Amino acid sequence: MISTKDLSGLPNAERLKNFCKGLAALDIIMVEEEWSFIRHYTYNPAWRKGKEAFFATDGSDQSMIVMFAPEGCVINGVDSELYDWEEKLPRIEDLTDGMPSALQKLMGSREVKKMKSTFCVWTEDGTTWHCNPMDGEDASKDLLSTIDGNPQSYVDYGKWFYPADLPLEAVRQLADGVPVTKELVAVLNPKRNEWEEIKAGLDKIGYPNEL
Repeated sequence: MISTKDLSGLPNAERLKNFCKGLAALDIIMVEEEWSFIRHYTYNPAWRKGKEAFFATDGSDQSMIVMFAPEGCVINGVDSELYDWEEKLPRIEDLTDGMPSALQKLMGSREVKKMKSTFCVWTEDGTTWHCNPMDGEDASKDLLSTIDGNPQSYVDYGKWFYPADLPLEAVRQLADGVPVTKELVAVLNPKRNEWEEIKAGLDKIGYPNEL
């Protein structure tokens, strides 16, 4: 399983971006706008000038932000129940040791500062991932496994959260960035037909659609 002790299962940055957008699109399709506050995933294609960001939460103690920039990609995660903030929280300086300055600026964003950090992972070339693993638990095993690029992870997530038995081929299309159609929505969530609402949500996260 992916963790800061073994990053070999993380997809490349391009695949990761598609996968993250797919997760956010899935939440839009499966959860109506009036219940959007319970969605676990969202995506901002205009987070900063030239930069995009994916936000994830388990609805409780764990949260993560994935930041995409021309200089590379940074994943920051935290479990707010793991450590006493005043004494045992890892130092950002230790987690980011060796990280290029352009990517360190992302770690200085207000979202990361508010979230805090128990781990961070980065890549410059979009393929090779780096981190400074700390001793003990850091929530990376739980959080990074949700963005492994494998469509089956969507299916497992759907059984737990919605709950629903999502067709693997349909979620594979989301993981690959295939434009959402009414037919795809009907396969994933037959009860959902608020087309204008779904389209507005997908447009907001920058996910292609034909609605």
